[in-house]
Amino acid sequence: MILDRWILVGIISTSTIIILRMVPKKKAREAWVLFLSMGMITWPAGLLAVEMGWIKYPVQLLAKANDYNKASFTYEFFLFPMTSVVFSLYYSKVVSKIGQFLYFFLFASIFTILEVILEKTTRLVEYDEWKWYWTLITLIITLFLNHKYYEWFKKRLTVVSS
Repeated sequence: MILDRWILVGIISTSTIIILRMVPKKKAREAWVLFLSMGMITWPAGLLAVEMGWIKYPVQLLAKANDYNKASFTYEFFLFPMTSVVFSLYYSKVVSKIGQFLYFFLFASIFTILEVILEKTTRLVEYDEWKWYWTLITLIITLFLNHKYYEWFKKRLTVVSS
């Protein structure tokens, strides 16, 4: 269990370093919008999956918080929102539709593979009714929704500043 908590600390530390290195200062406002909007998607979705008994997160970094919120704080409120920042800031409309789909699929696949590895080797996540392909599908959908919101936000920001 101690190793599991160190994995969570490592995930948060690595994510923070990546964000600090990959988000230009001039894009900080957009990064915050992406981060917070993804949290608004993942929080209720994560709570639904946990409350329905599909998935469990037995080991939490903040153990006391687990009494009130059984969703994964590290994943739902930190890791995936940070990933969506990098995802959307570096998304390119220049590539073909197939290339765009592959971009979504690649990000979602990496997370799905990591989650499956964690599910098999740690107590950080346990699948009950959940399957790996639900993770893949929901990640693609949430990345898509958050990215569309980001595009809408940028368009509105451009209209307001003009």
